[in-house]
Amino acid sequence: MKQKFYLIALFSIYATFASAQISPDLAGRLQNTLDSICTKYKVKGASAALLLPNVGTWTGTSGISKPGVPLTPQMALGMGSNTKTYIATLLLKLQEKGLVDLDDSIGKWIQGYPNINTRASIRQCLNHTSGNKEYLNASFNDSLLLNPSKIWTMQEVLSTVGTPNFVPGASWGYSNTNFVIAGIIIEEVAKMSFANAMSVYVLEPNNWNSTFFFGEPNPAPIPSQWTMNLTGTSMVEMNTYPINIINQLFSAAGPAGAMMVTAEENVQFWHKLIKGNLLTKASLQEMTTTVRLNNLVSYGLGIFRYNREINNRTIYCHGGTFIGFINENAVDTLSGVTISVLTNQDSLGNDFLLSVVIPALHKHVLNAPPTAIDKLQSQSQVLVYPNPANEFVTIESSMLNSTDVCQILDINGRIVMQQNLAQNKINVAELKDGIYFLQVISENKQTVFTQKLVVTH
Repeated sequence: MKQKFYLIALFSIYATFASAQISPDLAGRLQNTLDSICTKYKVKGASAALLLPNVGTWTGTSGISKPGVPLTPQMALGMGSNTKTYIATLLLKLQEKGLVDLDDSIGKWIQGYPNINTRASIRQCLNHTSGNKEYLNASFNDSLLLNPSKIWTMQEVLSTVGTPNFVPGASWGYSNTNFVIAGIIIEEVAKMSFANAMSVYVLEPNNWNSTFFFGEPNPAPIPSQWTMNLTGTSMVEMNTYPINIINQLFSAAGPAGAMMVTAEENVQFWHKLIKGNLLTKASLQEMTTTVRLNNLVSYGLGIFRYNREINNRTIYCHGGTFIGFINENAVDTLSGVTISVLTNQDSLGNDFLLSVVIPALHKHVLNAPPTAIDKLQSQSQVLVYPNPANEFVTIESSMLNSTDVCQILDINGRIVMQQNLAQNKINVAELKDGIYFLQVISENKQTVFTQKLVVTH
């Protein structure tokens, strides 16, 4: 959730049976980059993950939870408005189940809020074209301060909302109110709390055991939060505030920004989402159908698309800011490289993560081979020839099946060629000169063989 001052804003000739993995050299450079940035900019703590498709995932942390206690990859940090991407995914899953239609009007599911335009559709809430007014304002902030122990319900939040900003569909306006509405509708549709529905339909099927809503039982440790938003002047540790204030703030965020996550699970979520492993093809197309905001930015269903944002690559993303937490994510639409960065310090700003940290990590996978071979087998078991190659490559081995798939990846981890192994001859004549990785994937999606391949014409 996004708000100024004290509230919420929000990648040899031998072969391998084992999967390729990120090389120690690349992992070291990523860690050094994270450490250098955190030192230079005096970041209290940062947890990051970078996923290279078909290669592996690097995770790293830098800094502290609190003095004498380092931040660790196992800690879950607040994701703020990145929660909206999860909520939109959940509603698309419920639509796939036939339980709801995103073109349903709000009024089909909720009534009794005079300033909520019930003619707006659920889809218009998810892409912020509903016109609903932002509930985070000076008046709401005053209510928080006057009632520091109050745990807010979604219904109480909606009762504070002012008159709509525009007629549904007439414009675009980012509003956390839209996702409070989405949370209420989820509970009406799924017949359970939005937190339970998220677990049942999204988290549990993917074994994401360290992702949860604040206020639910904590399956992962939460680090100390460092805030300037609460003081407006100096940064302090949230532990100096009564726990009821922290509970109150998270309850006010709810489905618009109260989720907690580890960097590793968040990077898995984003990779699976954009790859098409969380939603059907039709649902993903709905999510990524965007409203144009300007030449560089557009917004889909709980998701941003930035043109040429990270090292001149187009990305899908959604970050978030919360009291004591900043989060940003990026999926490179060309290579599929996915990065998630979370911090326990709210004074940094999302632009800092998106324009400084993520590009610095991403740049390392643009110019260097990402893989390392960890278990070698003899050439007699798998024969790949000629290597170097200029036209055809032949793969011979009794260990491979005709249903296996051969993939050729460039040094950025991007699949540039794919072919079924019913034919064991691969035409590489169209590939540019350079170093590649030839990889064989079994029918059950396991990597059974990886080898360096040199193409020269």
